[in-house]
Amino acid sequence: MFPIAQLLLLAWQSPAYGECDCHATNARYNVLQQPKSGYDFIPIVPDDSLGFYVVYSAKQNETNTDFIGTSCIYVLRLADDEVLVFGGGYGDTSYLPGGAFFDADYDVAHVSEAIAGCMGLDPTAVNVHFVAPHGHPDHITVAFIKALERAGMHVVEIVYQQGDRGWIEQLPWLPHHPALFNVLPNAPCNQPLLGYTSPLGNLWFIHRPGHTDGSIDLVIDVQGDATNRVLVQGSTSGGCLEPDNVNLRLAAHGTAQVGGPRRAQVEVLPGRGINRLCLSSKGAPRLGAVWTAEIDVSQHPGATFVLVVGTDCILDPGQVLGIGELIMNPLGRPLLAVAKPVSEPSETVSVPIPHDPTLMGLTIYAQGTILGGGAEMCNALRLVIGF
Repeated sequence: MFPIAQLLLLAWQSPAYGECDCHATNARYNVLQQPKSGYDFIPIVPDDSLGFYVVYSAKQNETNTDFIGTSCIYVLRLADDEVLVFGGGYGDTSYLPGGAFFDADYDVAHVSEAIAGCMGLDPTAVNVHFVAPHGHPDHITVAFIKALERAGMHVVEIVYQQGDRGWIEQLPWLPHHPALFNVLPNAPCNQPLLGYTSPLGNLWFIHRPGHTDGSIDLVIDVQGDATNRVLVQGSTSGGCLEPDNVNLRLAAHGTAQVGGPRRAQVEVLPGRGINRLCLSSKGAPRLGAVWTAEIDVSQHPGATFVLVVGTDCILDPGQVLGIGELIMNPLGRPLLAVAKPVSEPSETVSVPIPHDPTLMGLTIYAQGTILGGGAEMCNALRLVIGF
């Protein structure tokens, strides 16, 4: 059905649309500990209105034909539109067994996309504070720092704990890099080593030697509440006990998982309100079920076909065309395209959803169009696949 959608989009001959900038999936919907690529949004409040991002740096198999694991690169907004990057992935270590599957530029492209498309900041105008979880080359490489700089970001410090100086300071740094080093001292358990102000709350680091002598963890007091903490581990659990009141733990490797309801969702998107509300959902999209939509053609004389097209992006604001407002962004990743001849005043389209846990949390912006007797665009729907 995609050729029909493509022909229709070409026929509109509208001005160039803005690209889809944020492709983060929601970590609340991760139900499997399996390697994934791309990046996730990690919500830290129940309504998912506040959180940060994790970019998955991929580890290769022995033949470098697939990725078999991940190292996590956490990206958090700081005060004054600065950014904290905790962890640097595998860098350009594809020459090492079990090293990088993608290179540092690939990982940094996702970091940049999260900063620009999801946070709404200009990556070339932000100051980046890089903090190494520990000194192993799946968490700090010169290649990653250089890739940040090639992407136009201004790295203002490279932070690590002194227990891992032997790992880190022998790396092939560029001449200007040592001036950026911020070496943290030893500290008793749960005593702050370093802190930042953030819209997320209080951000502070603790020393947790064990995996390496210089392993450190990130603690977030969510919205300043010391009774509601997020712990981002810099390695495996070290010799110190974690702080009190940790309600969410995130690992240095693997796929981030957040508790809470993984509910299927439907939201009507009317745009400017000039389109008739002729597209409706007969239920929320759920794994292993059939999602059904209905298009009301009773007020469209001569209708011959209905079309529902969906991508992972929305146009904001939408583009007003001669047949209505385009709300779904056609330059997003294609996820849905169904066409059906009209036989009833309210025509239904049905899409089976496989029972595939990797589809959990997939967000689709779908819009209906009626063809025949003149084309007409309906409203759009925001669909989230869940249980």
